[in-house]
Amino acid sequence: MADEKPNILCVDDEPMILSSLNMLFKGKYKVYLAENGYDALEIIKSVPIKVIISDQRMPGMLGHELLRQVKEISPNTVRMLLTGYSDLDAIIGSVNAGEVFRFINKPWQSEFMHYVVKLGVEIYDKVSTIQAEESKKKEAKAEAAAESGQPVREHQVHIEVEEESPTVLFVDYSEEETKKLVEKFQGSYQVVGVNSIDAAFQELAKKPVSVIVSNVNFGDVDGVSFLDTIRREYPNTVSVILTEVKDAQLAIRSINELNVFRYLVKPMPEDLISTTLEKAIERSKAYKATPYKNVLRTAEEIDPERTGSKGNEESTLRLRLRAAQLLLGKKKA
Repeated sequence: MADEKPNILCVDDEPMILSSLNMLFKGKYKVYLAENGYDALEIIKSVPIKVIISDQRMPGMLGHELLRQVKEISPNTVRMLLTGYSDLDAIIGSVNAGEVFRFINKPWQSEFMHYVVKLGVEIYDKVSTIQAEESKKKEAKAEAAAESGQPVREHQVHIEVEEESPTVLFVDYSEEETKKLVEKFQGSYQVVGVNSIDAAFQELAKKPVSVIVSNVNFGDVDGVSFLDTIRREYPNTVSVILTEVKDAQLAIRSINELNVFRYLVKPMPEDLISTTLEKAIERSKAYKATPYKNVLRTAEEIDPERTGSKGNEESTLRLRLRAAQLLLGKKKA
């Protein structure tokens, strides 16, 4: 029914927290409650949940592990994590494992909670609608081909010039660091290493970049704002943070403002960087093929005023990026 309340799921091992969340949302949503990750997964398997809000620190299964499994079972469910403490390793772990859409601090603000859950429901609805429309189009094409006696050629669209090797851009203030990374991965990808923000902007203006692996410790420039400027201009470029800065607030910002793919802390084993690059390139390909799967981009389309560019620093960085594009006479990818 059109007026049916959207399903949301709240997970916390503290009954008082669950009661508060239920009271907060029950007027607008059908609220499911679970006191642990295992019960939450059973609900996810049986009910179409549009938004899940989970506490991080729970016995038996941490919140980020729950959200990772939720993504596998119900990919369109928008995932949010409640954090009420400064457990840095857990927060970074949740960035890297749970693919969280939003971190929400305890105690939360009711107005913000209502806003972010409403946005999550709208993202779920938009993505699900687009997927359903695409499915119908495929079925219609298959039926038309069957009626005409023509064979269905699923892979016909792929008979094009083979896609060139993806480009990976490493950005770090250390020339030694970027040189080492370029030497390690140049046999697998087109790899470029630079040591300044403006050099990174110039490389992005030259050709499409699938993945940018960047430090966030640049001194005069906020690293998250730098990467967010790139994300807004080149939405198919996937960001990976590789830094010695181990900071909870930075990790939270990297999700809420940037939707960073991974937050890696130096020193990082090369095999883990390699695995991260493989997955990030697959994510970039998915964004190109299905732009609506870029959740933050979808959120900005739904509500550009509240999710749009913030502050003077982003504006200044965007001007520097525009200058690099004009210098090279290139349009954005």
